[in-house]
Amino acid sequence: RGCGKSTATGLFARSLDAASYHVLYICLTTVSPFGFLSQIAAATGLRAGRFKGQTAAALIAHLRGLPKRTVLLVDEAHLLPDASLQDLRLLTADDCDRKSPFALVLVGQPLLRERLGQPQHDPLAQRLGVRLRLRPLNEAELPLFLDRHLKAAGARKNPFEPDALAVIFHHSRGIPRRVQNVALEALFAAMAAGKKTVDAACVQQVVVDMEAL
Repeated sequence: RGCGKSTATGLFARSLDAASYHVLYICLTTVSPFGFLSQIAAATGLRAGRFKGQTAAALIAHLRGLPKRTVLLVDEAHLLPDASLQDLRLLTADDCDRKSPFALVLVGQPLLRERLGQPQHDPLAQRLGVRLRLRPLNEAELPLFLDRHLKAAGARKNPFEPDALAVIFHHSRGIPRRVQNVALEALFAAMAAGKKTVDAACVQQVVVDMEAL
């Protein structure tokens, strides 16, 4: 939805000690359950077997033999088929009460929370010890967000007038990707009009144009 979940996932992965953790990142989640399992195996350097059970057994044995703790990051997890979610639960509980062969991190849109709340996925939900939710920017955070982007691009000052920021917030609802899109188009509109600052009129026109597409 543009709230920065993939960016946050990348920052989390880079924050892990490379000497202690081996990170596997999977984002193609619309494939079949066997295809999903094969992706995980391939990410570890294994070749998928002919059958799913064979591949799963080889994968678990491989992960348990690694000197580092494996962290499996699954982005776009809300798109996983039910069978793939079930497979993840079984992979984390492969041998009675032994420690899971990997730490599982599921990243997805709000639909993921709804799906994990369904009765058939309750065993998997119980294994997820920490849950975090990214919220949109509030109105006070939006100027700071734009300031950071502008400084990264080399701007010396923020050209957006207060009224323009209010319009951006109203139409973007604080969702970072929408904020970026509207702000960038408003900058182009102000430049085309020969304005030194971005006013509310520029933003309003941009919003009308974007909604007409």
